[in-house]
Amino acid sequence: MVVGDVAKVEELIRNTALTKGIRTTEFFLDYDKMRTGNVTTSQFFRVIWENFGLKFNCEEERSLSDKYDLENNGKMNYRRFCDVINLPFDAKQMHIDPRCQKLEPRELLGSSRSLRPLSPDSEKYMEQLLRRLQTFYQRRGIFLRVLCRDFDAHKTGIITESQFYRSFVQPSGISEEDVAKLVQKYGDPDRPGFVNYLNISNDLEALGEVMEEERAPYLPRIRDMGDYLPPKIRPDRELQQLLDRIRIAIFKHRVRSIEFFRDYDKLRSGVITVNQFMAALVLAIGKEAQLTETDLVKIVAFYKTPDGRVEYREFCDMLENAFNVPDLEKKPTQDVVRPPEGYLGRNLPVLMDCEEARIREVIDIITDEVQKRRLMLYQYFKDYDRSMAYSRVITPSQFGRILTFLSINVNQEDFRLLCRKFADPTTGDVNYPAFVQTVDKDFVNYTQDTVKDYQKEPTPPEDCELNPPETVDFDSLIQRIRHHILVNRLRVVEYFKDFDHLRTGTMTKERFLRCLSSLGLSSLGHHNLTKAQFEALAEYYRDPKDSSKVLWGRFENDIESVFTIPYLEKMPTVQVPPSEIFVIPKPGTMDWRFASDEQRERYDKLMSRLSAYVAERRAHLYPYFKSFDKHNNGHITRMQFRQALAMALLHCSEEEMQTLESKFANDDGIDYVAFFGEVEPQEPLPFLYVERMKEMRLINSKRRLPEIKPLRDLETIMLKIRSKVFKERIRVHDWMADFDKLNCGRILKVNFRRAIALCRLALQESEIAILEDHYETVGDPEYVDYLRFDDDVEKVFATKHMDKMPTLEPHLFQMPEQLRVNELLPEHETLLKKCLQRIADKVKVTRMQLFPLFEDYDKVNTGCVSRSQFRRVLNELELAGLAPTETEWICLWEKFSTQVGGREDVNYLTFCDVVYGMAGFEWRHP
Repeated sequence: MVVGDVAKVEELIRNTALTKGIRTTEFFLDYDKMRTGNVTTSQFFRVIWENFGLKFNCEEERSLSDKYDLENNGKMNYRRFCDVINLPFDAKQMHIDPRCQKLEPRELLGSSRSLRPLSPDSEKYMEQLLRRLQTFYQRRGIFLRVLCRDFDAHKTGIITESQFYRSFVQPSGISEEDVAKLVQKYGDPDRPGFVNYLNISNDLEALGEVMEEERAPYLPRIRDMGDYLPPKIRPDRELQQLLDRIRIAIFKHRVRSIEFFRDYDKLRSGVITVNQFMAALVLAIGKEAQLTETDLVKIVAFYKTPDGRVEYREFCDMLENAFNVPDLEKKPTQDVVRPPEGYLGRNLPVLMDCEEARIREVIDIITDEVQKRRLMLYQYFKDYDRSMAYSRVITPSQFGRILTFLSINVNQEDFRLLCRKFADPTTGDVNYPAFVQTVDKDFVNYTQDTVKDYQKEPTPPEDCELNPPETVDFDSLIQRIRHHILVNRLRVVEYFKDFDHLRTGTMTKERFLRCLSSLGLSSLGHHNLTKAQFEALAEYYRDPKDSSKVLWGRFENDIESVFTIPYLEKMPTVQVPPSEIFVIPKPGTMDWRFASDEQRERYDKLMSRLSAYVAERRAHLYPYFKSFDKHNNGHITRMQFRQALAMALLHCSEEEMQTLESKFANDDGIDYVAFFGEVEPQEPLPFLYVERMKEMRLINSKRRLPEIKPLRDLETIMLKIRSKVFKERIRVHDWMADFDKLNCGRILKVNFRRAIALCRLALQESEIAILEDHYETVGDPEYVDYLRFDDDVEKVFATKHMDKMPTLEPHLFQMPEQLRVNELLPEHETLLKKCLQRIADKVKVTRMQLFPLFEDYDKVNTGCVSRSQFRRVLNELELAGLAPTETEWICLWEKFSTQVGGREDVNYLTFCDVVYGMAGFEWRHP
């Protein structure tokens, strides 16, 4: 037998069991009826095949048989096999820490993650993508695992990429490239083309938990058992007995009482009406607790609010926390009181005194009869308890039938008393185990302790002090609190203002302590504030007008002085101290200034040696120390620090180790992060603000590009503006009126330029300057009369004050023709006219269509094409030969040129109209 092969097989089985959460022992028990710990070889491998999904070859089966067939009789000792599989660590490897041998399960269903890591920027972008997906899925109740499960017939957690694209619900803000990156990240490395959707779902769920913690960073208030109990002032003892009866019924029948009340509380306010409360209580536990109308009225009266509704949440908390303490994992020193044995059983009802006396007489007679005849009653009653389950009750008729069969004669009246005495409170049937235990002293069904009043331990007198009073250094306490606030960047006012609605700056001591706890100054926070320290704070900040209150506003000003000084705007000459002076080391840290010269010399040599070793070997020390830091607080114990150094091959003598511990030790342990800062010092980040400002100034100081063909004439500029306004229907006045808050009809030149830019009139700098000079306000050169400018521009639509001039003939603004705008030199006009005449003659003869070929290049229907496209169309129409010289082409381009988006194109519409007009065709109907 090869030991290595058996170990590999056992490791494979162990990983499969951890991954699928299989308890190996339970499957072998079905084949081992006598619990001998052995099964046959075929049964052994059948269990592994059916439950683990593993099929071994002959050599592997033979190696397992040789190891676990201890008696060589063909039977496998599965108990020893299960002990090996479930073994937490190997006891023979004493040189390895058992905690380091802890086995972790593989990925879900035995799958593996992608081995193709992304870049840091891509990983950061992937996290943001997953956060957006989780937010979208959580709001809409979408589960990716459920969507992809339909394509995963074998439940392997892997589907093809096409199946993943079909089942993936893509939010509106996520592109196809993002989905492709997601597929690349979670692709299966062993099977190209497949996606591990189960890992995606697992990461989304884990990220959802992190987001929940980020949204609720504050720890919940630790509540005591008394918070779930009714108020101390109770109406009477009957109500307490009634509530105890309901609590016992809730505990026995495992009823989630709050689910019945929550249906009536849609807003989750914790209160419902009286009728809703009574209906929900009767539906939840009314029959089991035998609640009557009087009982319901008592409970409603006790939990009734001043507005006539009922506090059901407080009532449910009292019921569901009857025999346990909420948040018990956070209270390790809490004393849990166990209810007496038999206290939750079926207690017998109490009858009237005369009836109880008669019952005792009848019980004594039956007891004597059972002892004389040595009857074993339990078997006779149990035979009738087989209808549905072992309920331990039978009907009264069955009870009477059994007594008659056993010749135990009881008259009718006594029989009814027995049925009432041993009646089950829920079903009304007879509790026969209680009856048998009462009449047969040798039969024990259940035991019940006597209910005692649990009293508190006697407290010592006030003048007897068990512990001496703790001395508090108030200055050190304030420094510690300031350090906590500065390091965690906390706003003190956010934790206190909710408890001071009138903003008086005062609150009670209890609320002050609660706010300090939520601030992190408690046993669950970063600094445990003792009772003596709290009393010192309360005494220092006590309100002089009311000794029961604390001046939290003064406390806030003293603590937040680590950030700034209040009312600093009134004291311009005050020097603000730097925040670094408020940073103090953790408690227990040694002040290295008082170290001896020998310690300093030993420490410097040691750090030089360790730094040289790390730099030479390029060792990464962080994983060795981080594996011991389970709480992620940057500290580990002394033993873990020594072990991590040994694992990293950083060998130190005992004296050197003590020097390191004295340097980096504190009350929390060894600060290994500070140790990294000494061994692997990092260069501080350079201050790049000055360089960035220089670059910004350099960029802003660059000269602007020269203007292209600016207009020099005011009339031409206004024609350009009117054409733009008339064509695109721009309301210039609306853009400029926003800058005229006083409706004075003028605005600053700077605002005038902004309004022109918002109107998108495509004016250049020199053209705007001409407009500013023309419409400048008389007597104030910094302003422009924009109303005059608006009136001149709006003439393209209507004449102003036309209602006062009835004889005026209105005229419609005509867009200037492109040919009139683009005027050429006389000799160029003559040359162009001859070229166009030749083109028109050929078009007239051949009845040629010019528009279709031009429209093929005009995809957005602007009426323009580029110069190269214009020449290409004429070549295809065989008209390019009619313009043989390059001068004629330049004349054509310049005559029909137009500016589109800063580029000079050719207006083919005007060109076609001119050619058709010279050819004598009807307009647009050649």
